[in-house]
Amino acid sequence: MEAAIVSVFGLLVGSFLNVCIYRIPKNISVVYLPKSHCPKCKNEIKWYDNIPVVSFLILGGRCRNCKTKISPRYLTVELLTSALFLLAYLKFGFSPELFSAAILFSFLIVIALIDFKTQYIYDVTVVPLAILGLLFSYFVRGQSPLLSLVGFLTGGAIFLTIAYAGRLLYKFEVMGMGDVKLAAAIGAFLGWQSTIAMVIVTFTLGCIVGLLLLITKKKGGKDPVPFGPFLVLGTFVMILAGEKLTGLLNPGWNN
Repeated sequence: MEAAIVSVFGLLVGSFLNVCIYRIPKNISVVYLPKSHCPKCKNEIKWYDNIPVVSFLILGGRCRNCKTKISPRYLTVELLTSALFLLAYLKFGFSPELFSAAILFSFLIVIALIDFKTQYIYDVTVVPLAILGLLFSYFVRGQSPLLSLVGFLTGGAIFLTIAYAGRLLYKFEVMGMGDVKLAAAIGAFLGWQSTIAMVIVTFTLGCIVGLLLLITKKKGGKDPVPFGPFLVLGTFVMILAGEKLTGLLNPGWNN
């Protein structure tokens, strides 16, 4: 029953995250008007057409009014959020750590999807995330915020170094400042040890995907590839299974 509650709550949160993913790049409020509406016909989406997963399936993935196809991203985000919340529950149970992980996952899903689409990471997403990481280190994990601050500086310093080194070596931007800010914000949650392990996991995933893109000629050597999604995937791995893969962490949130 508890797992079912967490999963359903994840679907509801995922529905809200879809609103954030759509509105933040357009500089539209995610809290106030306008209400959710079809971007094609502009008709307001009724509550019964906005039930996570169920409404998408009943409507066949199309707007009730104009029959315009709805992006499968909406369904994917809802299911992904639900799955991540469930995995966090299975690891942490009903605890402050579950709440902390759910907040972190929610922000990261929004950041990854926006970065994938626009290749831009917005301050309105990473700044609150960093602040929450510093706060949660004390109120959730019961440790000195100084350790969280060290993690913040570790993540930011590593990616800032990579950004400047890449610019000097290749004469073009290999890492955006949004990635630097995101790494710092994640570091505030993870602490310095876990942040270093997260960087290793992230670049391993990035190298594998990058090589596949080059081999399949989907991307050229200088074509931009958003790095935010890899940072997000690396963080998911560290939160849910980092200690099993690296041997650096004890169960739970450790520094």
